[in-house]
Amino acid sequence: MTVDVYSGAWWDEFSVFFSNEDLWDNGSRSLLLKYFAKFAVRDGGRRVLDVGCGPGIGTKRLNEMGFRATGVDISPAMVESAKARQVEAYLSDCDPIPEEDGTFDYVFCCTVVEWVRNPYGMIREMARVIKPGGGMVIACLGPGNLPHEDALKRLRGEPTNYNMLMPVELHRLLLDCGLKIRSMTGARSRHISQETYAKLDWITKSYCSNLWIIGADKEGSLL
Repeated sequence: MTVDVYSGAWWDEFSVFFSNEDLWDNGSRSLLLKYFAKFAVRDGGRRVLDVGCGPGIGTKRLNEMGFRATGVDISPAMVESAKARQVEAYLSDCDPIPEEDGTFDYVFCCTVVEWVRNPYGMIREMARVIKPGGGMVIACLGPGNLPHEDALKRLRGEPTNYNMLMPVELHRLLLDCGLKIRSMTGARSRHISQETYAKLDWITKSYCSNLWIIGADKEGSLL
């Protein structure tokens, strides 16, 4: 039987790969955690929803940083792995997110929206569960990453769950969902020098990044 590429069962087989804690302790995901720590400094609560938490390593790191983080993921194996790390996590495809409006102070989302059928709908759901005055830190892969090769299957009419969302498109989706961009940063691709990278405008820089990170604020009701 063929497994739906958008199902949690498809992601179950990657639970072991994403359980490598070095992914979070070094490299671009470490940068993402540092960015979040600086972003989430406004007065108020510390409750965070980690959307697409995987095996819960990032969620656990957020708790260790002093936040009260809950994870949610579509993969049963990922959720069980997160719970084994003593992380509060539950199973959901986030369509919708089973939480009341304004439940969380922040949403944390690492390389998830480029893997779903409806990125706009997911971002709207994430924005819905954030309190007015709260915010969202969301990251997507840059165009030089290996999943883009897999996404080319769609050009031949073959199934793939990677929707090829670009950083500039993520930026636009956040604005369309009524969020205000506060800041952005990227994890520089190795093929470009730090000196050259620093001189680029943000759009060009995002295309020269392995990971592009955007911090956005929810100032009031959604549009």
